Amino acid sequence: MPVQVALERARVAREIGRIEEARRILGTALLAAPDDPDVLVALADIAYDLDEYDDAVRLAGQALFADPDSDRAHVLVAMAYSMRAEWDLALEHGYTAARLRPHDAATLLLLALLHTSGPRKDKDRARAALVEAVAREPNDADVHCSAAETYQRLGDPEAARHHVTAGLAIDPLHVDLLRMQARVEFAGFDGGRNAAVATLRGLLANAPTDTRARRLLAEVHWRALLRLAAWVWAFAGCFAAVAMWAPPIVLRVLSPMMFAALPLAWYGVFRKLRRRLPPGYLRARVLRRPRVVFALAALAISGLIVDLGAIVMRSEFAGLVRVGCVLLVLGALGAAFGHVLLFTAWMRRGLDDPDPEDGLDFAAIQVVVLGICVVPLVVVAGFARGWARQPAVFGALVAVLAVVFVTLLVEAGITVWLDRRAFRHTWGIVAISLCILVPLAGAGLAVRWGGGEIFTGEVRGRELVRAPTPPTTTRPLPTIPSRLLPTHLRPRLTTVVPEPTAQR
Repeated sequence: MPVQVALERARVAREIGRIEEARRILGTALLAAPDDPDVLVALADIAYDLDEYDDAVRLAGQALFADPDSDRAHVLVAMAYSMRAEWDLALEHGYTAARLRPHDAATLLLLALLHTSGPRKDKDRARAALVEAVAREPNDADVHCSAAETYQRLGDPEAARHHVTAGLAIDPLHVDLLRMQARVEFAGFDGGRNAAVATLRGLLANAPTDTRARRLLAEVHWRALLRLAAWVWAFAGCFAAVAMWAPPIVLRVLSPMMFAALPLAWYGVFRKLRRRLPPGYLRARVLRRPRVVFALAALAISGLIVDLGAIVMRSEFAGLVRVGCVLLVLGALGAAFGHVLLFTAWMRRGLDDPDPEDGLDFAAIQVVVLGICVVPLVVVAGFARGWARQPAVFGALVAVLAVVFVTLLVEAGITVWLDRRAFRHTWGIVAISLCILVPLAGAGLAVRWGGGEIFTGEVRGRELVRAPTPPTTTRPLPTIPSRLLPTHLRPRLTTVVPEPTAQR
């Protein structure tokens, strides 16, 4: 087969998603022409798409040995070196490619991307390269797509959104731009998520094999299911916070409302999922995975335990208040177990091939939000618990919050373990592991302290059983010998004289 024919057939095979067939065709062509730079660059391009960066560097390096002025080879080497975090070599080959193609917009976009990464970032040069690239190709949707990605790295969402809109105006069916639009919409509020799912469904209708679109749709699904556990945690924490201050009569009014709020919230989650997702999507990822079914059952039981704890805590008896606190913590632990099961089901390789970075971002964002919004309120409640009606309930509040932190940190550790091959250096894994293990140890100590506070803290209320009072006994006064008493206090002895008997 001639080299040009092989290159064309490989290009067509890649366009229809047959990557391995394209690699086989190019491998056959390479046997006939082992030093052909075009074949080597095409193989390096496939290796880069498959995240085989070492092979991409090797093949592109062979192409450069055969043709030192191959601009495509320099671009591929720069991109592969950037993925290997070798920024100096990446910039060197990037500038060489820009020298060989001084008026090429793609090379300028590559330089802008390199200037936004690595330890020595140069945002001014990155923005200048972006402006020049868009000015050279203002009607190219691919240029707008790359510019939008780089602006996201620069932390400029408005500019990224502008280029996404401009690119879709040029090509409304551009796959990467539609995916970026869905990601931007997904980062918004609930209405934005509905729009993101609609965009993804339209995208998958035109490109059903798009991996990243399927991954984002799966992320929508799993995040919604994880909110079921979050509702149980929220119920337990909020009721513990209210029970610290409110009298039993207020708790008797609030507990039925919160009892009804939990199943209603769950119903809302499933209702939204059924409306958002394609037909059969939810059933395929729930009923066909025993782990997910078991997790949902665990969450349902945990919700019932938390509801029972709320009912028990309405009592005026101190012992029942402690039992209610224990039930709240047990319900939070059960929800944590269900949350971990759902999270591992999300990270499991299967239908959608998830990216562990998505799970790490999810866990990290949740930890940051809790640390900023919830922890300060709990700290204030801790300082003011001396004035609370039930100070010991603060232990339940701390334990529930610590259980949530432990769960999220464990899940972050799971994602680091799953993505361990992506770390080029061992010190990176060690640093991230320390950032997880240190807060994890602190959260574990908080759970232990909260449990001890439930049993030893002050609970104000009546006792279930009153201990009987022992009978009072009078002790006899000691007797003092009469010889030791004063004379006027001594008892006087009277002599009894018998009456004379009558004489006959």
